[in-house]
Amino acid sequence: MEPSRWWGADRAILDDEEARRRILDAAGRCIVRRGNSQFRMGEVADEAGVSRSTVYRYFPGRDDVLLGLMLMRVDKALGDLVRSLPAPDDPVRSVPEMVLARVESVAGNPLNEAMFAAESTAVAAALEKGSEPFVELLLRHYEPLLSRWKRAGRLYDDLDFRSIVQWLHTTTLFLLGPSWRYRPAVDKREFVEQFVVRALVPPIRQ
Repeated sequence: MEPSRWWGADRAILDDEEARRRILDAAGRCIVRRGNSQFRMGEVADEAGVSRSTVYRYFPGRDDVLLGLMLMRVDKALGDLVRSLPAPDDPVRSVPEMVLARVESVAGNPLNEAMFAAESTAVAAALEKGSEPFVELLLRHYEPLLSRWKRAGRLYDDLDFRSIVQWLHTTTLFLLGPSWRYRPAVDKREFVEQFVVRALVPPIRQ
């Protein structure tokens, strides 16, 4: 049965956020079905039951759809992560979780696995385009924690929050890359503790 295109009419779209969410949800289903992120914009329009012009109204191209989908998913995941940190006052324990929770969320999740499949070459371009939006998103979720740690002397004084979240984001992407993605979780944790935590958190003075 041919999907209805009624939603493509300008007068039918009353809520931009709902429109974006509907398109992004459809893109996610296309990615899972394909097993990678190399979808066509027409596929997303068909899956969402809208016209192509509606998709292009909100997302100029595939990279923009992918970026929007990743930001939407990371936004929710970060909110859940911050609320569930077992030791929010301790950066030594929390920083590894802030990196590794995102890394470990890929395995076993059909959409995440498809987005980071070897064939998903479009993701790299979307991540490059979205470097600044990702930093802003991380800041929004992590700044209260970072401020608390800074006031308590648990972060090096010369580090600014933007640099810190850039380090965290870059480390996450590095561990999701081909050379680290399938290495044991203990190796990834050791990497974060040795090269990220030590760079951010001064030793406690006795």
